[in-house]
Amino acid sequence: MKKLERRIPDNLYKKIHQSVPVACVDVVVSDTRGNFLLLRRKNQPEKGKWWFPGGRVLRGEKLEETALRKLNQETGLNGRVIRLLGVYDYFSRTGYFKGVPAHTIAIVYLVKASANRKIILDWQSDNSGWFRKINLGWPSYVKHFLKKAGFK
Repeated sequence: MKKLERRIPDNLYKKIHQSVPVACVDVVVSDTRGNFLLLRRKNQPEKGKWWFPGGRVLRGEKLEETALRKLNQETGLNGRVIRLLGVYDYFSRTGYFKGVPAHTIAIVYLVKASANRKIILDWQSDNSGWFRKINLGWPSYVKHFLKKAGFK
């Protein structure tokens, strides 16, 4: 069943964030050259930090579908899911809405990107990069799942 993504009005989305954790999928993206992709976030939480493409799961959407949809929306890339890397309970005092802490349940997948490496960023990121090695200054969440994906 093909789903249409509808924007949740901000006042309702804020109530959701205040009430329950949000189910999200994050994507560790690898290419055929042994590199991985990160995006630099423009919004909270983790504004200004290198992060994975990803976002909330839509009602009726399978998790692997979410991974591929978010990869395409945020980067313009297509790919195929390789495997589930794990689940992470993410908490931050700073959330998407001012004064509302973040709590997401992130399901993290490893995805192999198609041969096209041209990145087309959406509104959520201001930069992207293909990397070969993990930077010790990156958030522990990012380092953890890059290591689980086999990067060093």
